[in-house]
Amino acid sequence: MKICFLSIDVEKREDDGSFEGVEKLDNILHIFKKHKTNATLFVTGEVLEKYPDLANGWSIGFEVGCHSYYHNTLNMLNLEAREQQISDFVGLYQGLFRARPKGFRAPRNIIDNEQFPILEKYGFLYDASVFPRYPWRLKRYEGYKGKAPILPFWINNKIFEIPESPVGFSIPLVGTWLRKLGIGFYKFLFILRKPEFISFNMHSWDGVEFEGGKNSGKKYLNQLDRMLGHLKKIGYEFKNGEQIYAEFPKNK
Repeated sequence: MKICFLSIDVEKREDDGSFEGVEKLDNILHIFKKHKTNATLFVTGEVLEKYPDLANGWSIGFEVGCHSYYHNTLNMLNLEAREQQISDFVGLYQGLFRARPKGFRAPRNIIDNEQFPILEKYGFLYDASVFPRYPWRLKRYEGYKGKAPILPFWINNKIFEIPESPVGFSIPLVGTWLRKLGIGFYKFLFILRKPEFISFNMHSWDGVEFEGGKNSGKKYLNQLDRMLGHLKKIGYEFKNGEQIYAEFPKNK
């Protein structure tokens, strides 16, 4: 069985500060439930604080992870500010769910080695920030820092990394690209190769129509429905971060 790590970054949309995608996240979750998929929602503390009732509902069927407190890129913060965001998030999360968050994804996928000790200190088990490949002819994604393993791996035997592994030719399966390239493009890639492990990530606002968002809203939801159905058809099983962490052997 091939594995697909399915996840959503749940945050306000930065260009206009809208929380519409958060408020209407069930548009996407309904499709997840239709296909009986496991998934991880990486939620900002700002969203947890503003929508605790919604977050409680999400946690019934899905893993809720940390997307920092605010959507500030880590390289713009000193270590004290970084830790404060994690500390504030964990405190809010524990008060809401009576548990500790296990997974972390950095805003814009920008992460460095200085972040991992902070995650260890607050009990995180895994990170899901690293883009291990990215097409060199296209504008470099700002979170991309060079090549890394495309299969999940351990960082110093302490933090587990679940990378945003591509489908093929270093092309990731992410909501923005699905909206712009279409499902037919990805079906073609899967004809060429079917990796053992892939990541499928999207934003909460992909599921609502917004200005400048090509094929957002209903068109994206239709693409998502068809894409999940196709992935199941060609043998992918959907797992959340905690499940992948639990099933992956630790380095000896």
